[in-house]
Amino acid sequence: MKYSVLILVVALAATAMSCGNKATVTSSNTAGNAPATTNSPTANTNSAASTSNTSNANAPIVVTGKWELVGKEGDWKGTVDMVGMDGFLWSVEPDGSLYKTDPATGNFTQVGDKGSFTKLKHLEAMDHLLWTVEGDTLYKSDPATAKWERSGEGGGWGKTVAMAGLNGILYSIEPDGSLWKTDKSGNDTMVDKGDFKGCTDLAAMDGKLWTIENGNLYSTDPTNLKWAQIGKEGEFNNISVMISGSGFLWMLDNGGTMYRVDPNGTSTVVGDRGSYGTTTVLTTLNGKLWTVESGSLYKTS
Repeated sequence: MKYSVLILVVALAATAMSCGNKATVTSSNTAGNAPATTNSPTANTNSAASTSNTSNANAPIVVTGKWELVGKEGDWKGTVDMVGMDGFLWSVEPDGSLYKTDPATGNFTQVGDKGSFTKLKHLEAMDHLLWTVEGDTLYKSDPATAKWERSGEGGGWGKTVAMAGLNGILYSIEPDGSLWKTDKSGNDTMVDKGDFKGCTDLAAMDGKLWTIENGNLYSTDPTNLKWAQIGKEGEFNNISVMISGSGFLWMLDNGGTMYRVDPNGTSTVVGDRGSYGTTTVLTTLNGKLWTVESGSLYKTS
């Protein structure tokens, strides 16, 4: 919780999940029924999304409520994490294998060696690279070459709550509320000690870090640590997932309702209430929202 006079503005960053049980390459088909509506809480949803200027995740998103099944139904069962970057979806299987998916068709290809991303805890896309926390160590991988390397000396990342990339810097939050920044060479610096305690989600947007702390939304300028509270006290208490894209925060609540939240904290319901009740992955790419629901991949425009 905040202890200074002003209130920090918080927003969520999206974490993406991987595909499961890939067997055959299929083309995109339009679904005949909308995503299942349920009041049950969303489960295992990713909490971070790419904010790199080099990815297509921040293309303008105009949500009309139209959705479409991409690829074969059930191909994404067991997805662990997924992010959008450089025009593709990058996902990790339960066995730790990385896949590259063409969003236009749903066609997928394994990248690198099978099982290269075992013990994955966090996945972030920044500056054409995939940044992962596996076990207690940070790694960076070039999906174009399938080459990966440990970032920094290794260790120290086992308790990371959330991370997000902003302007070539990877920001992360520890359980004690400490904010850290890590450069591309793996050098770590503590930016703030303790003011982010209670943070459940972290996202980067418009040069600021957005967090949800104890049900409140805050925005923080990482260059000077000036922060502001956005919205009413406790207004975001039921949010389970938050990501950023196209100048908005996209949030899912525990009942499966999607919200678009502007920088002033104004929330707009996307689609029908509860229609994202089976969502386990949420990310943005090419001006669309991408979700994994009941093991299938959908895009919403």
